[in-house]
Amino acid sequence: FAGARGLTETQIKTVLNIKLDQIRFHSEYKKMLRVFHRDTGSELSMANLLCIHEKYQLLEKYLWIVEDTYGGVIWKLDFNAIPETCSKINAWVAEHTQGKIKDVIHALKEADGLVLVNAIYFKGTWENLFKEKDTEEEHFTLLSGDRILVPMMHQKEKFRWLNEDGFQILEMPYKGIRVFGSLEHISMVIFLPEKKDGIEDLENRLTTDNIENYLEKLYKIWEKHIDVIFPKFKIEIEYELKKILSNLGMTSAFSDGADFSGIAEDPPRFISQIIHKAFVEVNERGTEAAAVTALRMLGAAMGPTLNPPEFRADHPFIFLLIDSYTRTILFIGRVMNPNA
Repeated sequence: FAGARGLTETQIKTVLNIKLDQIRFHSEYKKMLRVFHRDTGSELSMANLLCIHEKYQLLEKYLWIVEDTYGGVIWKLDFNAIPETCSKINAWVAEHTQGKIKDVIHALKEADGLVLVNAIYFKGTWENLFKEKDTEEEHFTLLSGDRILVPMMHQKEKFRWLNEDGFQILEMPYKGIRVFGSLEHISMVIFLPEKKDGIEDLENRLTTDNIENYLEKLYKIWEKHIDVIFPKFKIEIEYELKKILSNLGMTSAFSDGADFSGIAEDPPRFISQIIHKAFVEVNERGTEAAAVTALRMLGAAMGPTLNPPEFRADHPFIFLLIDSYTRTILFIGRVMNPNA
């Protein structure tokens, strides 16, 4: 985004819902990154790497934005030495995701002029741990209607919980710290449709504005005792985002008409590939998650109740990992099959 100009910049802003101009956006993002580097009681790291072909000379302003605003690392590499360059980038990714994500770059072309890599790693322990002895094999209904056995965790504890029209919302916090008497933490927020096949309808309802409204409502209520039945799961997935972003309207960045003149005087022609890999594991102790996006550019409190409400996640649901202080969504995903 920092190097985009003209129609390319406009389309990126529209698709990514960026409402600020370049100067204000980078300033606010820098403030947010500074907040993320505080102690939240969980392990959270964010890292950015820019790999540029030796033949390119980056503009000083772009260098400053990458290094000062995003804390990015810049490497000048020989893109003709393809195996060595891929190995070096992949080693950096593995290091910054605690080895959870490897081989994000499978191959490079000599024409690739620039590779941008963003890595996020999170490891958190539940504020209220699930007891392993309470975990049992129970049925989970897939979208097809088939039922499978999965390990289901159980606990009755105080949580923020909402029962909306057609779905429930539950917040399960990770261990946090007290700052001036206020608890700051990262939490998992789960959106569970009432109908076992209601995931697609729920997804359509979860627009950016609606999510913000639901979270605002959730954080205003008191915790109450909830009977939580929640599956253990592990997600490892890889996406090629070029087609997805193009379908959303971001076409200029991937064509010969792309304008990345804010990167270099003779910039790479267009983005050739955007790869996103993610890893999320949830168990009785907490959650471990990592995500990497690689962008390649072509050169050129309430009292307990006797019968607390039940939150039984035994069918597809959506989850978010959220920073409670900034209300920033760090990860978002859906669980269609906990065993897959």
